[in-house]
Amino acid sequence: MKFIISTLFLFFTISIIACDMCGSYMGITPYDNQSQLTLLHRYRVFNGYRNYQQTARFLLPGAYKTMHDPSVFNGDSAMEIKNHSSKDFETYKVFELRGKYFLHPSWELNFIFPFQQIKTKYDGQKGSNTGVSDPTLFSGYHLIKRLNGFVTKQRMIVGAGIKFPVGISDKQNAQLNRMSLLNQNGTGSLDHFYYVNYMLSRKWWGVATNCMFKINGTNHYKEKFANSYNQVFNLFAKLKIKDLKIFPAVFANYEYSRGLLVNGNLEAGTNIDLLLLGPSLDLNYKSFVVNTSYQFNVYERVSSQQLSNAGRFVIGLTYNFDQNKYLIKSKN
Repeated sequence: MKFIISTLFLFFTISIIACDMCGSYMGITPYDNQSQLTLLHRYRVFNGYRNYQQTARFLLPGAYKTMHDPSVFNGDSAMEIKNHSSKDFETYKVFELRGKYFLHPSWELNFIFPFQQIKTKYDGQKGSNTGVSDPTLFSGYHLIKRLNGFVTKQRMIVGAGIKFPVGISDKQNAQLNRMSLLNQNGTGSLDHFYYVNYMLSRKWWGVATNCMFKINGTNHYKEKFANSYNQVFNLFAKLKIKDLKIFPAVFANYEYSRGLLVNGNLEAGTNIDLLLLGPSLDLNYKSFVVNTSYQFNVYERVSSQQLSNAGRFVIGLTYNFDQNKYLIKSKN
């Protein structure tokens, strides 16, 4: 039962990711004293001007491929978009190494180290920016931990973390002008966030919610992303076929941020007010878990100059290990 509950927590871990553009991060959801290493890939697309009656598309020619056209990367958030073409897009590809280690049965330490590629196409001009993004370190404490021996299982975790300004935030385009912060791999600011996670499960089903509030700092260009809020609700189930455990789920994800502030002034069209809904499917075999999820747009508040959210896809591979077993072996 302990293993099943541990895996359930891992099951709704991967889908809890906040808005990429505002730099928010909803950390790995803790589970029952199992440390882990995860390789994760996230892909998010913005396409289609809703005020121009365009439908957002998830798969676009040239949006996903790693190689890119050596065109000028305009990278200017104040640029005038003339054509409002249905072929315009912004894509965010992130590859992450994540880890979790329990310092105490009720106290865990987590990290995330991301590598990011941003691709854009506006009015026929293509661009790409690839590099290390800002790493995050966060810790959570288990306030409620009623798992083994309880018919109704519960857990509540409170935590806090810091995002460090390691990624480059001053890259220039071909004209040697600094690109918009929206197109940089790093924000150049020291940010911190706070989160609460609660899970309740009975037998083959369960629900979970995770909320996070992020406070962003200001970089030396007098730029900052407004503070952001993220709320996720999950409904999950578990199935078993011999040694294979299958965990389907459905979740709702709400994201909010006023957007990008420059010298205290809000940049038009950078706000995020979005509700995503989507399925998730995790496959578990022994110590390995394959995580997949897809989220599509249910509600979005969009300005006339802003692309719509077309969706987000996540896939990951996680290895779980029991620290206590390794400690016993090392002592012997």
